[in-house]
Amino acid sequence: MELRLNIEGATPEEHARGVAAADAVFARAGITPLQGADGLFALDGWDIKGFPEDDQPTEDEARAAAVWVEADKAAATACCAGWPEEKVPHHQIMELINIPRTRLQADAVVDSWPERKQLYPDVVERLEITTGPDRQIDFDIAFVLGWVPERPTLDRVEPLSEDGERIPFFTSDLAQVEEMARKALKDWTIEISRDPYDAHVFNPASSHDDDELRMAAWRDFDGVPFLWKSRQQILQSR
Repeated sequence: MELRLNIEGATPEEHARGVAAADAVFARAGITPLQGADGLFALDGWDIKGFPEDDQPTEDEARAAAVWVEADKAAATACCAGWPEEKVPHHQIMELINIPRTRLQADAVVDSWPERKQLYPDVVERLEITTGPDRQIDFDIAFVLGWVPERPTLDRVEPLSEDGERIPFFTSDLAQVEEMARKALKDWTIEISRDPYDAHVFNPASSHDDDELRMAAWRDFDGVPFLWKSRQQILQSR
């Protein structure tokens, strides 16, 4: 696993400076970035469930989460040193990513994040207006999510995902999409083809009025699809 920063406009040197600052925080605390991420995940999960007393994170998880937050702030400060204050991000900017097993492989792989980030809004827009199966959209979703190292195209041999599986048929196989959603969102409620929407995905642990963890897709009477998404983006390959 490797730390990466998502700070728009930062140079590779600034990103490297931020990662070094984060690594220093983890080293002083005596934990790994993976332990920090696991601790933050446990804390976020406890929050989503409504802070149940019988399912609190352990002391080690809470401490690891605090170290992650500290490292995240240190990374932003170091990366953006000398920037105008209004351009310095004040949200989480770190993530852990899988890296190739050998350095030779790592040197051969070009970072696709900038291209994936640029493609993301285009994929959402095309999904909103498509009227039938579109294998290129399937490919682009897999690329945006980081499942394949390069953007596949219809004129080339279809690649397999990193797990050696075929790219799912997102736009033509509802059962396959539903299965993937249920695996990724184990505790969530997923309702398909329920009037007045085509799909409703939400976290039952949230309050009814809390839309931060809800997403619904539906079609208006004229058949035009709309997509309502919460403030927290559900589809992030983090």
